[in-house]
Amino acid sequence: MRRSTCASRPEGSGPRLTELSFEEAQQQLEAIVERLERGDAGVDELTKLWERGEELYRHCAAKLESVQGKIEELRALGQSEP
Repeated sequence: MRRSTCASRPEGSGPRLTELSFEEAQQQLEAIVERLERGDAGVDELTKLWERGEELYRHCAAKLESVQGKIEELRALGQSEP
């Protein structure tokens, strides 16, 4: 499994959140969850990891909502055709 290094990067480095694909954001989020579950980070790092995880979660949720909206639009178009 490929591990993300986002948790150890200084803030502001790497791709911006808006530039991440759903899959990239999900991988980073999974890496953060694994790190939080291990419990081997200090309080300051835990806080940063948690905050980044929240950002990634919101990003993924927004991407999923967008796709769901598009699917519903396509479904409605398909049902309205004779």
